[in-house]
Amino acid sequence: MLDALFSQAVIVLEKLEAKGHQAFFVGGAVRDYLLKNPVKDIDIATSATPTEVQAIFPKVIPVGIEHGTVIVRLKKQSFEVTTFRTEGNYSDFRHPDQVQFVNQIGEDLSRRDFTINAIAMDKSGDLYDPFKGQLDIRKQIISTVGNARDRFHEDPLRMMRALRFVSQLNFTLEVETLVAIKEKVAWIEEIAVERLAVEFEKTLAGQAVSDAMVLWSTVQMWDKLPVFKHDPILVQSMETIQTPLLSLHEVFAFLKMEASHVSIKDMVREWKQSNRTFLMADKLVRILHLYKQDGIHNWLLYQLPETLYEAFIRLSRILYQVEIKKTDLLAVVDSLPIQSRKEVELSGTELIALYPNREKGDWIATYLNEIEKAIVDGELLNKKIEIKEWVITCHPPKNN
Repeated sequence: MLDALFSQAVIVLEKLEAKGHQAFFVGGAVRDYLLKNPVKDIDIATSATPTEVQAIFPKVIPVGIEHGTVIVRLKKQSFEVTTFRTEGNYSDFRHPDQVQFVNQIGEDLSRRDFTINAIAMDKSGDLYDPFKGQLDIRKQIISTVGNARDRFHEDPLRMMRALRFVSQLNFTLEVETLVAIKEKVAWIEEIAVERLAVEFEKTLAGQAVSDAMVLWSTVQMWDKLPVFKHDPILVQSMETIQTPLLSLHEVFAFLKMEASHVSIKDMVREWKQSNRTFLMADKLVRILHLYKQDGIHNWLLYQLPETLYEAFIRLSRILYQVEIKKTDLLAVVDSLPIQSRKEVELSGTELIALYPNREKGDWIATYLNEIEKAIVDGELLNKKIEIKEWVITCHPPKNN
């Protein structure tokens, strides 16, 4: 029996078939369905051209219409619909030089990367599997459709995808596929860093990440990647990972903790990541250093946003072999006297008024930080009069 998301997508297949077209579920959705894993996105392959798809459905987004792909919006869900196609040469190692629409699902499946992703399923759940993808699923093997070197030449990123599936699915690489990756791994350098980063992140988040890291070394993948190709110490650190890291900011924080000489800014720049990734990685590193010094305490958790709790827990487990419970973190946070600086009873303006003869400068932020920390640590009550007395005691005004 198909799950709820497939049941919604069946309507798309039925509407296409009602107009005389063939239509099938394809790709990762079918693979995950057969593996009994959660299905997140559903892709549909059809004999209908993009123009014909647009004529059938009222809301269609032409995201890649030149390659036969559109997004059909139906009942608040999005379904990627692509016309059966064959492809020409890949001069840029990513996009086919030409695309030819065809009428048979078998021809379409023959251009796909791995056998486990080259299975089509109709609306009744019946399967069309010309490349024995089901057998490879049962054997837990990653194998290319046809000649591995041809598939990797079309898009070298498929080599990283193969290793990502090892990590995600806990599968092994078929021998010829592994040999082809070893031979052609240099092609990885032809791929945009942003695309590499997506696969890198997904690989590190997989259940069998330790196996994938061993394979990366086996095929010398590290030598082709930003940061790592210049720093074997970082590679050694990655080879020790036994449990998943779910984001690049976790990975960068881990590497910084393992190798203090590395720069988070440099890693973020070379991997072409956002400033947000830098800020989260930097925050995690500072929090982990605080934890190493003093364990769990008020000031640490006051500075740690809840969005980073899980990352902090994972990294603490990896770096310090400790098990921290999220419920324990939340209990400490709930007991804090304040949750943000906005709750401090003394404002910046009122602080400045205590020092009428002093020029404004960095001292203002310094004093406010000291006040905030003293309140969080329970050394100072959050009462205006007490804060004034405390700060003047700590920093007596100087007469000009």
